[in-house]
Amino acid sequence: MVKLRHPYFINYIEEPFIDEEKIALLYGALKGANLHIEQIEHYVVTIMLVQIALDTHERVSNKAGEEANESHKRRQLTVLAGDYYSGLYYYLLSMNRDIVLIRALAEGIKEINEHKIMLYQKAHKTVDDIMESVVMIESALLQKTCDHFHLSHWKPFITYVLGKNRLQKECELHVNKQHSPVFQAVQGIVNDKADAETVMNGWMMKLGKKENQFLENHTDISEINSVLRDKSKT
Repeated sequence: MVKLRHPYFINYIEEPFIDEEKIALLYGALKGANLHIEQIEHYVVTIMLVQIALDTHERVSNKAGEEANESHKRRQLTVLAGDYYSGLYYYLLSMNRDIVLIRALAEGIKEINEHKIMLYQKAHKTVDDIMESVVMIESALLQKTCDHFHLSHWKPFITYVLGKNRLQKECELHVNKQHSPVFQAVQGIVNDKADAETVMNGWMMKLGKKENQFLENHTDISEINSVLRDKSKT
């Protein structure tokens, strides 16, 4: 991941966030795709570049209290950094002529952006619709990867884990009085902060329960998942 540390960008913007949980899930799933270790590492790096590009573009914001010119420069560089990571992704996949996977991931990117727009514009009618968008935003790239490599049995587990993780992060943002688009969307429907907290906690418990039930019935994934999660914490 050394290419992620572009010296000019690092001087002005935060280092890219790398989701160790997604790496673990990708690696675990791809181990079942009859790929060589070098191929697995290639695909994990490539797909995570897509994720980092999406996350970097999402960080573009207007922060109150910052000096105008410096803030504008930082926003421009953040956009360019996202484009830089996207370019690395296309370059790596083109080296292997992975046209079909490029198309699959492009469809995933399209779906993620559509659900992000709905979330930020508060276009959902029900809490269930919000949660569907949360799961799609977090898991679409991995789901498309599973479809491409015929690993559909991993998809439910991936959605449970990543959906729950995103809700936990959103709750932490809310508790720390930071902007939480998911919490605000839920509150816009239930019209009460306390009710929104109850809904969010209820969904986290629901996804956690589904995750545990899935692992009980899929010991192969459970064993791989335990090992990879231990590694991601070291």
